[in-house]
Amino acid sequence: MFQLLIREAANRFHLGDNAGQLVRLLVDAIFNPANGGFAGLQKRFTDAGLDGLFSSWIGTTPGDNVLQPDQFSAGFGQNIASGIATKLGIPAAAVNMAGAWLLPKIVGQLTRGGTIPTSLPADYNNWFGTTPNKPVAKSGGGWWKWLIPLLVLLAILALFRNCKKEEAVAPAPVEPATTMQPATPVAQAEPRFGFENVDGKVTVSGQVPSEADKTRLWDALKANFGEGNLSGDITVDRATLPAGWLDKLITALPDLKANGLKFGFDGNKLSIDTSKLTEAERFALSDKLRGLFGGFEISGLWDRAAAALAGLKAGFSGDDLVKALNLMNIYFDTGSATITRDSAETLTSAANAIKQAPAGTRIEVGGHTDNTGDAAANVTLSQQRADAVVAKLSELGVAAGTLSSKGYGQDKPRASNDTEEGKAQNRRIEFTVTK
Repeated sequence: MFQLLIREAANRFHLGDNAGQLVRLLVDAIFNPANGGFAGLQKRFTDAGLDGLFSSWIGTTPGDNVLQPDQFSAGFGQNIASGIATKLGIPAAAVNMAGAWLLPKIVGQLTRGGTIPTSLPADYNNWFGTTPNKPVAKSGGGWWKWLIPLLVLLAILALFRNCKKEEAVAPAPVEPATTMQPATPVAQAEPRFGFENVDGKVTVSGQVPSEADKTRLWDALKANFGEGNLSGDITVDRATLPAGWLDKLITALPDLKANGLKFGFDGNKLSIDTSKLTEAERFALSDKLRGLFGGFEISGLWDRAAAALAGLKAGFSGDDLVKALNLMNIYFDTGSATITRDSAETLTSAANAIKQAPAGTRIEVGGHTDNTGDAAANVTLSQQRADAVVAKLSELGVAAGTLSSKGYGQDKPRASNDTEEGKAQNRRIEFTVTK
């Protein structure tokens, strides 16, 4: 069932023999009763707010890039994925990357005809191209029945001759058997890319896993900046993990022509330096990059909240603080209270500012939603999101007792829910001074 899938995964992710083992371990984990079986997998995706995405795979043949590595980790279970990585001796990031590509296809094949499986079929072992060992055919004739007495007679003669010898010959020392050491797993490097634009002259560097990736990226750079304006090099190393940012980066290149822009990828981390750009350019580029790479850990974003927090003067009041905080956009995974990785730096800046607030300042973190769905469920979700923000700020060093949380659901809209723009404004975290 999975032979073609295994071969393609081996080539696409440079997994070699680990590809077959990875597919088998993914299937085993899906049906493991300790994980809740197939129903448990579906529930984990539902809990991660990805139920619609998961349902779209059932009975179908999903294409590529329908699931992101962070979504795979959230829905499949990071602990389960880490356990698979340990068994294979490869980085957890490699399992998340390959698993994001494999899992939709595995689910599609397991649910052919739209039927949800409840257990592993009896022909499970044949799915991976294995067949039981064939029995060895028996030899004809009866000559072999004399073999044992003959061997016994030869042993008696050898013993008799040894007894006649005047001195026993010491046996040669037996060399200890060589213990086969398990193959050391090949270390896999993160894909990298660096970019700097100085007066239209672009310098790049990086490392990708294939010549095809390098060619695609280099051709896109030449098309956008001109071959005469490019310098640097991108190396190819087959031990490098797939570049999950490559397609999105190529799409974004036409918008990345601002003089003085610097940015770089290191695996799933994106760092940006817009300090040499105008304020308007910084806001626009940060917004563009955050929209494209929302699932990545991003540093260097510059939005109105970052500017306002950086501009707070010594001795600022609680009202000054919440005015700056309320310019922030804190993002969550769809339908859940999981804060996205691109919000990490925003919350770090917020925590640093709150820690400098006047002594005794008390701040409420309010959660708000749009009017989509059930009103009671929206109250619950907004409370969970407010709690998540308070927990993260506390983890970042905000003193206990400084923050409280409250979920308001859809009851306090900031804009009309009749448009998507209005709904986006209503889905928010809002800070209020309570003292």
